[in-house]
Amino acid sequence: MTQEILWLILIGIVAWIVVWLVTREIGTPKLHGLQKEVNLRLTYKRYTQIYPGTNITYEQYKKMQAQHAYRKAVSSTKIKRMVR
Repeated sequence: MTQEILWLILIGIVAWIVVWLVTREIGTPKLHGLQKEVNLRLTYKRYTQIYPGTNITYEQYKKMQAQHAYRKAVSSTKIKRMVR
């Protein structure tokens, strides 16, 4: 009888942990491409505060900023193809 109660308690704890992990994963804000590009104007410190789930280094962040700036500076017609 005591073992059955202990097993039920153990199963309840495991179930609670699984539910907690699933809800934590569902509740995290997802990064959408457009939001991420707009937020590249932020400083690295502020970017990591807003998006704590991103594991990006300072050098990678600067590289993304440079690529974003290039895309904004050069028109899409010059990047992609010749236009009539």
